Amino acid sequence: MIFKSLVELFCTKALLVMSAHFSYLQTMQESDLSWVFSVEQRAYDFPWSMKGFENSLEQGLNYLFYSIEGKALGYCCLLPVLDEAHILNVCVAPEYQGKGIARAALTAISDKLRERRFNIILLEVRESNMPARQLYRQFGFTEDGVRKGYYRSSLWDEALMELVDAREDAILMSYRLND
Repeated sequence: MIFKSLVELFCTKALLVMSAHFSYLQTMQESDLSWVFSVEQRAYDFPWSMKGFENSLEQGLNYLFYSIEGKALGYCCLLPVLDEAHILNVCVAPEYQGKGIARAALTAISDKLRERRFNIILLEVRESNMPARQLYRQFGFTEDGVRKGYYRSSLWDEALMELVDAREDAILMSYRLND
């Protein structure tokens, strides 16, 4: 009985790992929004609203990241402006983070943008989001500046003994697609 349970556990974990490898992008559809919104709620302390995703779907380029088995792993929302693509939101579902999915998806997105003749990708990232900043730097993004107080955040107030509203700086980054 214990052996059978261990085998089942191993097989379950193996399937999760196997399905956690990025394979392809697919254009986000309105029918994807409930899944995207649920991932957003789980992944961020200050998530986008459903209206934010609806607006992005109307105005931008939006992709889902999939495994070879067709399992949705994450998403990206971009706003195209002339020859610039501004990454507004990129997220890998929490259960798949740390497996190289964001890097692989960013490569596929960059390739798509090159094909469409975009010249540069722009983004803002929270100053405290060191894993994302490291990923972007390793990918070739440069840190171009700071947008003070751009993000909503919270801090622990020792005097009040509670979380209070605060602001966090954004690091502005860019990546040239045609260099």
